[in-house]
Amino acid sequence: MPEEKQYKTDNPQAPATAVEAVDRFCNGCNCSQSVLTVYADRYSLDEGLAMRIATGLGGGVGRMGGVCGTLTGAALVLGLELGPQSRNDRAAKEAAYAATRWLQEGFIQRHGSNQCRELLEKDLSNEAQYLEARASGLFKTRCPKYVETVVTLLDEWFNEKMSNMKQKILTMLELQDAMNRKVNDDWREAGYAWYRAIWTECAEMLDHYGWKWWKHQKPDMQQVHLEIIDIWHFALSDLILHSDSMESAAALALEGLSQTAEAVDFRESIEQLAMSTIQTQSADIKKFTQVMNAADLDFDELYKTYIGKNVLNFFRQDHGYKDGSYIKIWQGREDNEHLADILASLDDDSPSFSDDVYQRLAAVYPSNAM
Repeated sequence: MPEEKQYKTDNPQAPATAVEAVDRFCNGCNCSQSVLTVYADRYSLDEGLAMRIATGLGGGVGRMGGVCGTLTGAALVLGLELGPQSRNDRAAKEAAYAATRWLQEGFIQRHGSNQCRELLEKDLSNEAQYLEARASGLFKTRCPKYVETVVTLLDEWFNEKMSNMKQKILTMLELQDAMNRKVNDDWREAGYAWYRAIWTECAEMLDHYGWKWWKHQKPDMQQVHLEIIDIWHFALSDLILHSDSMESAAALALEGLSQTAEAVDFRESIEQLAMSTIQTQSADIKKFTQVMNAADLDFDELYKTYIGKNVLNFFRQDHGYKDGSYIKIWQGREDNEHLADILASLDDDSPSFSDDVYQRLAAVYPSNAM
Protein backbone atom coordinates (compact mmCIF):
# COMPACT_ATOMS: atom_id res chain seq x y z
CA MET A 1 0.00 0.00 0.00
CA PRO A 2 1.54 3.36 -1.02
CA GLU A 3 2.27 5.83 1.77
CA GLU A 4 -0.15 8.76 1.94
CA LYS A 5 1.13 12.31 1.78
CA GLN A 6 2.11 13.76 5.16
CA TYR A 7 -0.65 15.88 6.65
CA LYS A 8 -0.41 19.65 6.28
CA THR A 9 -3.05 21.92 7.74
CA ASP A 10 -5.22 23.59 5.13
CA ASN A 11 -6.62 26.01 7.70
CA PRO A 12 -4.61 29.25 7.87
CA GLN A 13 -6.83 30.28 10.80
CA ALA A 14 -5.95 27.25 12.89
CA PRO A 15 -5.44 28.37 16.50
CA ALA A 16 -1.91 28.38 17.87
CA THR A 17 -2.84 25.66 20.35
CA ALA A 18 -3.89 23.37 17.50
CA VAL A 19 -0.63 24.00 15.62
CA GLU A 20 1.36 23.30 18.79
CA ALA A 21 -0.61 20.12 19.53
CA VAL A 22 0.03 18.81 16.01
CA ASP A 23 3.72 19.58 16.45
CA ARG A 24 3.73 17.67 19.73
CA PHE A 25 2.07 14.70 18.05
CA CYS A 26 4.58 14.72 15.21
CA ASN A 27 7.45 14.84 17.69
CA GLY A 28 6.82 12.03 20.12
CA CYS A 29 3.45 12.51 21.84
CA ASN A 30 0.64 10.08 21.20
CA CYS A 31 -2.75 11.46 20.18
CA SER A 32 -4.10 11.80 23.71
CA GLN A 33 -0.88 13.23 25.14
CA SER A 34 -0.66 15.88 22.42
CA VAL A 35 -4.09 17.26 23.43
CA LEU A 36 -3.74 17.12 27.21
CA THR A 37 -0.19 18.47 27.42
CA VAL A 38 -0.95 21.54 25.31
CA TYR A 39 -3.40 22.62 28.03
CA ALA A 40 -1.30 21.49 31.02
CA ASP A 41 -0.21 25.01 31.99
CA ARG A 42 -3.83 26.16 32.18
CA TYR A 43 -4.33 23.84 35.15
CA SER A 44 -0.85 24.13 36.65
CA LEU A 45 -0.38 20.50 35.64
CA ASP A 46 3.21 19.35 35.32
CA GLU A 47 3.79 18.36 31.69
CA GLY A 48 5.54 15.14 32.65
CA LEU A 49 2.58 14.18 34.82
CA ALA A 50 0.18 15.05 31.99
CA MET A 51 2.19 12.81 29.67
CA ARG A 52 1.87 9.91 32.08
CA ILE A 53 -1.84 10.45 32.70
CA ALA A 54 -2.69 10.36 28.98
CA THR A 55 -0.31 7.59 27.92
CA GLY A 56 -2.70 4.64 28.06
CA LEU A 57 -5.38 6.43 26.04
CA GLY A 58 -3.43 6.46 22.77
CA GLY A 59 -4.55 4.41 19.78
CA GLY A 60 -8.16 4.24 20.91
CA VAL A 61 -7.27 3.35 24.54
CA GLY A 62 -4.28 1.07 24.81
CA ARG A 63 -4.11 0.73 21.02
CA MET A 64 -7.44 -1.14 21.00
CA GLY A 65 -8.94 1.00 18.23
CA GLY A 66 -11.75 2.46 20.37
CA VAL A 67 -12.54 6.14 20.85
CA CYS A 68 -9.83 8.26 19.22
CA GLY A 69 -7.16 9.33 21.69
CA THR A 70 -7.58 12.97 20.70
CA LEU A 71 -11.11 12.79 22.10
CA THR A 72 -10.17 11.02 25.31
CA GLY A 73 -7.40 13.58 25.81
CA ALA A 74 -9.98 16.33 25.29
CA ALA A 75 -12.29 14.62 27.79
CA LEU A 76 -9.50 14.93 30.37
CA VAL A 77 -9.17 18.65 29.57
CA LEU A 78 -12.91 19.22 29.92
CA GLY A 79 -12.91 17.28 33.16
CA LEU A 80 -10.20 19.58 34.50
CA GLU A 81 -12.20 22.60 33.34
CA LEU A 82 -15.69 21.58 34.42
CA GLY A 83 -15.55 18.45 36.52
CA PRO A 84 -16.69 18.18 40.14
CA GLN A 85 -14.35 18.58 43.06
CA SER A 86 -16.59 16.59 45.37
CA ARG A 87 -18.65 13.40 45.08
CA ASN A 88 -21.98 15.17 45.38
CA ASP A 89 -21.56 17.85 42.71
CA ARG A 90 -23.88 16.34 40.14
CA ALA A 91 -24.28 19.58 38.18
CA ALA A 92 -20.54 19.82 37.45
CA LYS A 93 -20.46 16.19 36.33
CA GLU A 94 -23.37 16.79 33.95
CA ALA A 95 -21.70 19.93 32.58
CA ALA A 96 -18.53 17.95 31.82
CA TYR A 97 -20.58 15.20 30.15
CA ALA A 98 -22.47 17.73 28.01
CA ALA A 99 -19.30 19.47 26.83
CA THR A 100 -17.64 16.14 26.05
CA ARG A 101 -20.66 15.03 24.02
CA TRP A 102 -20.68 18.33 22.14
CA LEU A 103 -17.03 17.90 21.22
CA GLN A 104 -17.48 14.31 20.05
CA GLU A 105 -20.51 15.25 17.98
CA GLY A 106 -18.53 18.03 16.27
CA PHE A 107 -15.68 15.62 15.58
CA ILE A 108 -18.00 12.96 14.14
CA GLN A 109 -19.67 15.56 11.94
CA ARG A 110 -16.29 16.42 10.43
CA HIS A 111 -14.76 12.95 10.20
CA GLY A 112 -17.66 10.50 10.18
CA SER A 113 -16.70 8.54 13.28
CA ASN A 114 -15.04 8.84 16.67
CA GLN A 115 -13.59 5.32 16.53
CA CYS A 116 -9.89 4.89 15.85
CA ARG A 117 -10.32 1.70 13.80
CA GLU A 118 -12.84 3.44 11.52
CA LEU A 119 -10.85 6.66 11.18
CA LEU A 120 -7.68 4.78 10.20
CA GLU A 121 -9.47 1.86 8.50
CA LYS A 122 -7.13 -0.38 10.46
CA ASP A 123 -7.68 -2.33 13.66
CA LEU A 124 -4.70 -1.35 15.78
CA SER A 125 -5.38 -4.18 18.22
CA ASN A 126 -4.34 -6.52 15.40
CA GLU A 127 -0.55 -6.53 15.18
CA ALA A 128 -0.47 -7.08 11.41
CA GLN A 129 -2.89 -4.21 10.75
CA TYR A 130 -1.01 -1.96 13.15
CA LEU A 131 2.21 -2.58 11.23
CA GLU A 132 0.36 -1.89 7.95
CA ALA A 133 -0.86 1.43 9.38
CA ARG A 134 2.70 2.38 10.31
CA ALA A 135 4.12 1.27 6.97
CA SER A 136 1.54 3.26 5.01
CA GLY A 137 2.16 6.38 7.12
CA LEU A 138 -1.36 6.71 8.50
CA PHE A 139 -0.08 8.08 11.81
CA LYS A 140 1.69 10.87 9.91
CA THR A 141 -1.08 11.68 7.47
CA ARG A 142 -4.41 11.17 9.20
CA CYS A 143 -3.83 11.42 12.93
CA PRO A 144 -2.44 14.99 12.88
CA LYS A 145 -5.67 16.30 11.34
CA TYR A 146 -7.66 14.61 14.09
CA VAL A 147 -5.44 16.33 16.65
CA GLU A 148 -6.00 19.66 14.89
CA THR A 149 -9.76 19.18 14.74
CA VAL A 150 -10.09 18.36 18.42
CA VAL A 151 -7.92 21.23 19.65
CA THR A 152 -9.67 23.63 17.27
CA LEU A 153 -13.02 22.52 18.68
CA LEU A 154 -11.69 22.95 22.21
CA ASP A 155 -10.42 26.41 21.30
CA GLU A 156 -13.87 27.33 19.95
CA TRP A 157 -15.46 26.00 23.13
CA PHE A 158 -13.12 28.01 25.36
CA ASN A 159 -13.68 31.17 23.30
CA GLU A 160 -17.44 30.75 23.54
CA LYS A 161 -17.17 30.13 27.26
CA MET A 162 -15.07 33.27 27.72
CA SER A 163 -17.49 35.32 25.62
CA ASN A 164 -20.47 34.12 27.68
CA MET A 165 -18.54 34.70 30.88
CA LYS A 166 -17.69 38.27 29.88
CA GLN A 167 -21.31 38.99 28.99
CA LYS A 168 -22.42 37.71 32.39
CA ILE A 169 -19.80 39.88 34.09
CA LEU A 170 -21.10 42.90 32.17
CA THR A 171 -24.61 42.07 33.31
CA MET A 172 -23.47 41.91 36.95
CA LEU A 173 -21.53 45.19 36.63
CA GLU A 174 -24.56 46.97 35.21
CA LEU A 175 -26.85 45.57 37.91
CA GLN A 176 -24.38 46.57 40.62
CA ASP A 177 -24.17 50.10 39.23
CA ALA A 178 -27.97 50.29 39.15
CA MET A 179 -28.26 49.10 42.76
CA ASN A 180 -25.60 51.55 43.92
CA ARG A 181 -27.44 54.38 42.15
CA LYS A 182 -30.66 53.34 43.82
CA VAL A 183 -28.97 53.87 47.18
CA ASN A 184 -27.05 57.00 46.12
CA ASP A 185 -27.27 58.44 42.62
CA ASP A 186 -23.82 60.00 43.07
CA TRP A 187 -22.20 56.89 44.52
CA ARG A 188 -19.18 57.12 42.22
CA GLU A 189 -18.27 60.49 43.73
CA ALA A 190 -19.05 59.50 47.32
CA GLY A 191 -15.62 58.03 48.07
CA TYR A 192 -16.93 54.84 49.64
CA ALA A 193 -14.14 52.53 50.83
CA TRP A 194 -15.24 49.38 48.99
CA TYR A 195 -11.93 47.68 49.79
CA ARG A 196 -12.68 48.05 53.52
CA ALA A 197 -16.01 46.34 53.07
CA ILE A 198 -14.21 43.44 51.34
CA TRP A 199 -11.70 42.69 54.07
CA THR A 200 -14.34 43.11 56.77
CA GLU A 201 -16.50 40.51 55.00
CA CYS A 202 -13.42 38.25 54.86
CA ALA A 203 -13.35 38.24 58.67
CA GLU A 204 -17.05 37.35 58.80
CA MET A 205 -16.50 34.57 56.28
CA LEU A 206 -13.66 33.15 58.39
CA ASP A 207 -16.00 33.06 61.39
CA HIS A 208 -18.58 31.09 59.39
CA TYR A 209 -15.91 28.63 58.29
CA GLY A 210 -14.33 28.33 61.71
CA TRP A 211 -10.85 29.06 62.98
CA LYS A 212 -10.96 28.59 66.78
CA TRP A 213 -8.83 25.62 67.73
CA TRP A 214 -10.10 25.58 71.32
CA LYS A 215 -13.69 24.66 70.37
CA HIS A 216 -15.47 22.39 67.93
CA GLN A 217 -16.57 24.28 64.81
CA LYS A 218 -18.26 22.87 61.72
CA PRO A 219 -17.89 24.98 58.54
CA ASP A 220 -21.17 26.56 57.47
CA MET A 221 -20.51 26.48 53.72
CA GLN A 222 -23.89 27.93 52.81
CA GLN A 223 -23.07 31.07 54.77
CA VAL A 224 -19.51 31.03 53.42
CA HIS A 225 -20.87 31.11 49.87
CA LEU A 226 -23.21 33.97 50.75
CA GLU A 227 -20.27 35.92 52.18
CA ILE A 228 -18.38 35.34 48.92
CA ILE A 229 -21.35 36.75 47.01
CA ASP A 230 -21.42 39.78 49.33
CA ILE A 231 -17.71 40.35 48.69
CA TRP A 232 -18.40 40.13 44.96
CA HIS A 233 -20.91 43.01 45.26
CA PHE A 234 -18.16 45.19 46.73
CA ALA A 235 -15.53 43.94 44.25
CA LEU A 236 -17.77 44.85 41.31
CA SER A 237 -18.27 48.34 42.73
CA ASP A 238 -14.51 48.73 43.16
CA LEU A 239 -13.89 47.54 39.59
CA ILE A 240 -16.34 50.11 38.22
CA LEU A 241 -14.60 52.92 40.11
CA HIS A 242 -11.13 51.89 38.94
CA SER A 243 -12.03 51.41 35.26
CA ASP A 244 -12.65 53.78 32.37
CA SER A 245 -15.70 51.85 31.20
CA MET A 246 -17.86 48.85 31.96
CA GLU A 247 -16.09 47.04 29.14
CA SER A 248 -12.66 47.54 30.69
CA ALA A 249 -14.02 46.59 34.13
CA ALA A 250 -15.40 43.38 32.64
CA ALA A 251 -12.07 42.64 30.98
CA LEU A 252 -10.25 43.03 34.31
CA ALA A 253 -12.74 40.78 36.06
CA LEU A 254 -12.55 38.18 33.30
CA GLU A 255 -8.76 38.13 33.45
CA GLY A 256 -8.80 37.50 37.19
CA LEU A 257 -11.61 34.96 37.18
CA SER A 258 -10.20 32.92 34.31
CA GLN A 259 -6.67 32.54 35.71
CA THR A 260 -5.71 29.32 37.40
CA ALA A 261 -5.57 30.08 41.10
CA GLU A 262 -3.03 28.42 43.36
CA ALA A 263 -4.60 25.73 45.52
CA VAL A 264 -4.26 26.75 49.17
CA ASP A 265 -5.98 26.06 52.48
CA PHE A 266 -9.33 27.87 52.63
CA ARG A 267 -8.47 29.90 55.72
CA GLU A 268 -5.20 30.94 54.10
CA SER A 269 -7.03 31.95 50.91
CA ILE A 270 -9.28 34.26 52.94
CA GLU A 271 -6.28 35.83 54.68
CA GLN A 272 -4.44 36.34 51.38
CA LEU A 273 -7.49 38.11 49.91
CA ALA A 274 -7.83 40.32 52.98
CA MET A 275 -4.10 41.12 53.02
CA SER A 276 -3.97 42.00 49.33
CA THR A 277 -7.11 44.12 49.63
CA ILE A 278 -5.67 46.13 52.50
CA GLN A 279 -2.27 46.55 50.87
CA THR A 280 -3.63 47.71 47.51
CA GLN A 281 -6.87 49.29 48.78
CA SER A 282 -8.63 47.62 45.87
CA ALA A 283 -10.26 44.35 44.91
CA ASP A 284 -7.84 41.54 43.99
CA ILE A 285 -9.89 39.38 41.61
CA LYS A 286 -7.28 36.66 41.34
CA LYS A 287 -7.19 36.25 45.13
CA PHE A 288 -10.98 36.33 45.12
CA THR A 289 -10.97 33.50 42.56
CA GLN A 290 -8.63 31.57 44.84
CA VAL A 291 -11.20 31.86 47.63
CA MET A 292 -13.97 30.72 45.27
CA ASN A 293 -11.98 27.66 44.23
CA ALA A 294 -11.11 26.75 47.81
CA ALA A 295 -14.82 26.99 48.69
CA ASP A 296 -15.91 24.90 45.67
CA LEU A 297 -17.93 27.82 44.27
CA ASP A 298 -17.77 28.02 40.48
CA PHE A 299 -18.46 31.01 38.25
CA ASP A 300 -21.91 29.86 37.15
CA GLU A 301 -23.05 29.54 40.76
CA LEU A 302 -21.48 32.93 41.57
CA TYR A 303 -23.42 34.49 38.69
CA LYS A 304 -26.73 32.81 39.47
CA THR A 305 -26.61 33.62 43.18
CA TYR A 306 -25.41 37.18 42.61
CA ILE A 307 -28.22 37.88 40.13
CA GLY A 308 -30.74 36.37 42.53
CA LYS A 309 -29.62 38.48 45.48
CA ASN A 310 -29.38 41.64 43.38
CA VAL A 311 -32.85 41.20 41.92
CA LEU A 312 -34.29 40.34 45.33
CA ASN A 313 -32.83 43.55 46.75
CA PHE A 314 -34.47 45.55 43.95
CA PHE A 315 -37.73 43.68 44.51
CA ARG A 316 -37.64 44.45 48.22
CA GLN A 317 -37.04 48.13 47.56
CA ASP A 318 -39.88 48.25 45.04
CA HIS A 319 -42.28 46.57 47.50
CA GLY A 320 -41.89 48.67 50.61
CA TYR A 321 -38.64 47.48 52.21
CA LYS A 322 -37.65 51.02 53.19
CA ASP A 323 -40.98 51.98 54.81
CA GLY A 324 -41.39 48.60 56.49
CA SER A 325 -44.38 47.34 54.50
CA TYR A 326 -42.47 44.62 52.68
CA ILE A 327 -43.52 41.06 53.60
CA LYS A 328 -40.41 38.91 54.02
CA ILE A 329 -42.17 35.66 54.97
CA TRP A 330 -45.08 34.16 53.07
CA GLN A 331 -46.44 30.63 52.81
CA GLY A 332 -44.29 29.89 55.85
CA ARG A 333 -41.01 30.55 54.03
CA GLU A 334 -38.62 33.49 53.77
CA ASP A 335 -38.20 35.31 50.47
CA ASN A 336 -34.67 33.87 50.18
CA GLU A 337 -36.15 30.37 50.11
CA HIS A 338 -38.64 31.29 47.42
CA LEU A 339 -35.76 32.85 45.49
CA ALA A 340 -33.76 29.60 45.67
CA ASP A 341 -36.66 27.71 44.08
CA ILE A 342 -36.95 30.31 41.33
CA LEU A 343 -33.24 30.25 40.54
CA ALA A 344 -33.31 26.46 40.27
CA SER A 345 -36.17 26.60 37.76
CA LEU A 346 -34.76 29.21 35.36
CA ASP A 347 -32.10 29.17 32.64
CA ASP A 348 -29.31 31.44 33.85
CA ASP A 349 -27.87 31.55 30.31
CA SER A 350 -30.97 33.39 29.09
CA PRO A 351 -30.36 37.07 28.21
CA SER A 352 -33.51 37.91 30.19
CA PHE A 353 -32.46 35.95 33.30
CA SER A 354 -32.57 38.89 35.73
CA ASP A 355 -35.94 40.05 34.37
CA ASP A 356 -37.26 36.50 34.59
CA VAL A 357 -36.24 36.27 38.25
CA TYR A 358 -38.01 39.54 39.04
CA GLN A 359 -41.19 38.47 37.24
CA ARG A 360 -41.25 35.12 39.04
CA LEU A 361 -40.83 36.87 42.39
CA ALA A 362 -43.72 39.18 41.50
CA ALA A 363 -45.83 36.16 40.57
CA VAL A 364 -45.39 34.38 43.91
CA TYR A 365 -45.37 37.45 46.19
CA PRO A 366 -48.66 37.81 48.16
CA SER A 367 -51.09 39.80 46.02
CA ASN A 368 -52.64 41.47 49.08
CA ALA A 369 -49.31 43.13 49.77
CA MET A 370 -49.19 44.89 46.42
